Amino acid sequence: MFNYMVKSVKRSLKWKLISIIVTILIFTVSTIGISSYIQTKSSVRKDIDHLSMQVLKQANMNLNRYYSEYELAFLMLSNSLEVRDWMRVSSPTVSSELIRNYERIKDNYLNRLFLQYPEILSATLYNPSGYEQHFVNTYALPLNYSIKNEPYFSQSGNFEKIKFITGISENYMDAANQKIKIPVLTLFKQSNNGYLKIDISLTPSQKVMDQINIANSGVAVVMDQSGTVIHHSHAQEVMGHMDDHIVQAVKDQQEGSVFDKTGKELIIFQTIQMTGWKIVAILPYQEIAKSINYTRNMTIIIAISALIISVLLTYFAASSITGRILGLRKMMKAMQLTSSFHLRAEVEGIDEVADLSISFNNLLGHLEQSIHDHAETRVLQHRAVISALQSQINSHFLYNTLETINSMAVISKQSHIGHVAVNLSNMLRYTSDFKNMQVILKEEIKHLENYLTIMKVRFKDEVTYSIEVPEELLHAVCTKALLQPLVENSIKHGRETTGESVHIRVSGEVVEGDKLLLTVTDNGPGFTAETLVRLTQEQADSHAHQYRHNQVGLSNLIYRLHMFYSGEAKITFFNDPVSGGAVVEVFLPLQDSLDK
Repeated sequence: MFNYMVKSVKRSLKWKLISIIVTILIFTVSTIGISSYIQTKSSVRKDIDHLSMQVLKQANMNLNRYYSEYELAFLMLSNSLEVRDWMRVSSPTVSSELIRNYERIKDNYLNRLFLQYPEILSATLYNPSGYEQHFVNTYALPLNYSIKNEPYFSQSGNFEKIKFITGISENYMDAANQKIKIPVLTLFKQSNNGYLKIDISLTPSQKVMDQINIANSGVAVVMDQSGTVIHHSHAQEVMGHMDDHIVQAVKDQQEGSVFDKTGKELIIFQTIQMTGWKIVAILPYQEIAKSINYTRNMTIIIAISALIISVLLTYFAASSITGRILGLRKMMKAMQLTSSFHLRAEVEGIDEVADLSISFNNLLGHLEQSIHDHAETRVLQHRAVISALQSQINSHFLYNTLETINSMAVISKQSHIGHVAVNLSNMLRYTSDFKNMQVILKEEIKHLENYLTIMKVRFKDEVTYSIEVPEELLHAVCTKALLQPLVENSIKHGRETTGESVHIRVSGEVVEGDKLLLTVTDNGPGFTAETLVRLTQEQADSHAHQYRHNQVGLSNLIYRLHMFYSGEAKITFFNDPVSGGAVVEVFLPLQDSLDK
């Protein structure tokens, strides 16, 4: 079944087009969907991370404010004159002075402190003489309570900062004189060689945690460095212990977020500056994944729906396009079977398929004429062969005639006539050899000397020349008939035009390390401005593959250089600034002959 479908697709342009478009659509939609899902997933994670961090930052500020106010109240009390006087009491015996100090401490500080911070449970003073005084606010303390029984008292020292201690206190009694367990925050510090302790209920700061709501099943926790839970969004967890993997994850960082793969939780945390405790938000990944999964599901539904609609539209569009192509295909097959040239394809629309139908009809119209032309072409080919043979016969006849003239000149003792005939014969043989269009520079100079010998016979001493080419360059490769047209141009526009004698100099040298420079100069009138403009334009047209000039003289040379060297050769025309004569420079790639 699958193989049959593959064969059907291969044989049908319509199904090929549908398959290609559907593949492109699936690839495009899948790429967009996957990219969108990944981007959305990352964006949701970042947004939740950012939002949680902002909520924690606000909670951090509130808790830090609470602790700062408690610390300030503690310092004001410990540094007060009344507390200092009380700390200097050397005897625990009740005296009027001791009572006055007690009343001043209570009236000046503690009453206002208890009124401003009703969550303060008690304040305890312990002087160096071992005497201690307790001030209670909401709950009572047992008569036998002593700060010396607190576990942190034996470990106390001269703290530079106030010690923040948390725990469950069992020292307080309610109105029925029953002991109760209360989570407390204890501020403890040595003061004036004694000790000061304040117990504060965690209820107000716990309310800050109750207001944190990041996710339905997420929790917010404040814990100390050991992992003891000080605050928890679930009050029953207070004074419990956090999981060790969470404690280790946030231990050495001030703030940030960590994805815990073991518990599949996003942990976001900050450090409370006042205490060094960590405030942590723990979000189950399933809460984060809800919006991500919703986005994924909607993306899949939309993508599948779009693909179904696109496939249907593609099918109708492909049928519309390929229907006319199928009609044209049937017409071609009918023409092949019947060899009937009167058939015509139906032309519909103005698009590319319509152009194909028109072209096919034109092809049928011209096919019969082409068959007729083919017969005439065979006749022309036959004539071309005969013409080539005749041309060859004419060339041999010309060479034999020149040889006859040379023989007659020798017999008549007219050596100059013989020289002209021999040189002309050599020139004709050189230029008529079309098999080798590139020669070494030595052969090209020989051809030039044949031409100049004839010109010397014709103009005597009115034409002089010098050829200055180093011996090591004589085997460099160049195109055939390169120098002779340039020298001919100098004689034509020098001696023949002005009647004045002309001296021509031909030189060769290597420039830029890999280029052969051939220079032809004369002492004639030089190029006219119009000629220089024309030659420059011809060079530009040749490089732009727009050659439209007559292929004679210098124009022919420009054309041949471009054709043989494909832009690697360069020819420049200008007038010598001193003598005013014409100067032509030809730059060729430096190539040595292998037959050297």
